[in-house]
Amino acid sequence: MQSLGQKDKELLMKFDTDGLTPAQVRLIKNIHSLLAGVLTSEDEGEFFESSAELLKRSAELIKHANFALQHKEMSYGDQAVEFALDSLNEATEERKLQNIDN
Repeated sequence: MQSLGQKDKELLMKFDTDGLTPAQVRLIKNIHSLLAGVLTSEDEGEFFESSAELLKRSAELIKHANFALQHKEMSYGDQAVEFALDSLNEATEERKLQNIDN
């Protein structure tokens, strides 16, 4: 079970890692670190490099998802990443990236 908590300027995130592989846990930690870097970067080069790395690691995590690993014969991980990229490209071209700020 995932939970989020916030104290002043600190966001605490808890993930139930039951059923996750060590590689999945490492990727989650890496993505979390990259996300924090992207959000707080003040350098243009770092911002772009970190953003690209964040998307690469997210794609890697999708490919390592339990569903994808259980259905390797159908390459679901690759298909899910391709679908996500197509959706992202379409949204970018149509300038329809959603603002999810509540």
